[in-house]
Amino acid sequence: MPIMPLYFLSFLCLGLAWQNMGSIGSLRERLKELSRLAGNPCLRALAGAFLGWVLGETWGMVLGAAVFGIFPAIAASRRQRRQQAKLELQLLDGITLMQGGLQAGFNLYQTLELVAREMEPPLADICSRIISEVQLGVPMDTAWERAGKETANETFSELVTAVIIQRQMGGDLIFVLGTLRESLRQRLNLAAKLKTATSQGRLTGIVVAILPIALGGIIHLIMPEFIRPLLVDPIGQLLLGIAFALEVVGTWMIKRICQVDP
Repeated sequence: MPIMPLYFLSFLCLGLAWQNMGSIGSLRERLKELSRLAGNPCLRALAGAFLGWVLGETWGMVLGAAVFGIFPAIAASRRQRRQQAKLELQLLDGITLMQGGLQAGFNLYQTLELVAREMEPPLADICSRIISEVQLGVPMDTAWERAGKETANETFSELVTAVIIQRQMGGDLIFVLGTLRESLRQRLNLAAKLKTATSQGRLTGIVVAILPIALGGIIHLIMPEFIRPLLVDPIGQLLLGIAFALEVVGTWMIKRICQVDP
């Protein structure tokens, strides 16, 4: 595979990054922008393809692009989903704790301190960040809005809306928190039932994704001459690429079928 297009793309990306960096003022902002560019999956894939070409030419480029571009994005997505699921579970106890604190006579600020002290991250970190911003002079409503945008969680956004409306227009926040807690509890129960109902489909997706690769590796170890045409012959490489594409599409379809939002 010719390397000149890869060099051209590399220098083009570096030139665009340098141009963007030159328009940024402080060192902190430049480092933040550099971190954002490093997290771009396209740039990661390009860097992996270049490194793979240096190590192993064509197949090294494909493997390097996949390792650097796709796998980190998948890992980050899985980590974000785990954080969101953990926050959902914590919000059930956190809202209960807030409701109990308000019933005991605490104000909203004291209730936040209680949640930050008694709960674990990530909910404790969110409440601590709100408290820190309020101590620095940021209005309470603004601190809540920022936390809601940064968290990007539907249930927490509902909590933020309830708190802001109560502060601006009044109302029974204790009753609203109780309603929100009951709604969240029912949603979590439904999510658990859906996860149980779709467990067989998710297992099928894992088998579909792993089985062809495992069988190909075993056959390559036992009879390498049987697999070699797929790796060296152009038609074999084309068929292998089509098989990989169908594998990805099939895994994605199974995942979409089993993904039911409660």
